[in-house]
Amino acid sequence: MALPSECKMPDLSGLYSPLQGRLIIQLLFGKRVLGPKTRLYRINFIRLVDKALREYHEAREAILAQIAERNRPPEEMRRDGRSIYILSFTDHIETCINAVQRLYKLLERIKAEKQSPELPRELRRQVETREGTIVKIRGAIEHMDELILKGEIVGNPIMAAGSENWDAVVVSNYELKFEELAMVLGTMHEIALYLLTIKKANSTTSI
Repeated sequence: MALPSECKMPDLSGLYSPLQGRLIIQLLFGKRVLGPKTRLYRINFIRLVDKALREYHEAREAILAQIAERNRPPEEMRRDGRSIYILSFTDHIETCINAVQRLYKLLERIKAEKQSPELPRELRRQVETREGTIVKIRGAIEHMDELILKGEIVGNPIMAAGSENWDAVVVSNYELKFEELAMVLGTMHEIALYLLTIKKANSTTSI
């Protein structure tokens, strides 16, 4: 596997995070406008948005650290040895993808509740277009032992890795562009903010 020479993961540090501080204020001082189950789903949704963004950021930092290591003067490497940071990328990006897949499930559960907020349609469409790819990659990560047993992984990554030109994460036969993952995370963040600021829920759900 080639090491990255540049970072192609979009920088999401400009997003307001963590959101859990706002959630606590909402729980303490806000009016209860959601049904009991939807309130609990919202708590978990916001927690997972924070977690996914944190893990994405750490994965990006691992790439930047590896690039900095690559650019160190040879004499420093001979003196201190060479560090491999990219294994940390694998750990963090897998955790990020797992959290995102759980966010999709929570959206479905919120949708199934009668007293649910109506989410803007454009936000729903943005995340729905990438759900299939994320579910497949997460499934490959979670069931890798079975894929190896069936002989379906010959020559393919058995863990989350960077693509050949490091513009995507690849696992088994599946690939997810960093830009697509960043878009999903940004939209999930918008949904979390919306859930924090709704004034009333619908009697029947339309999301």
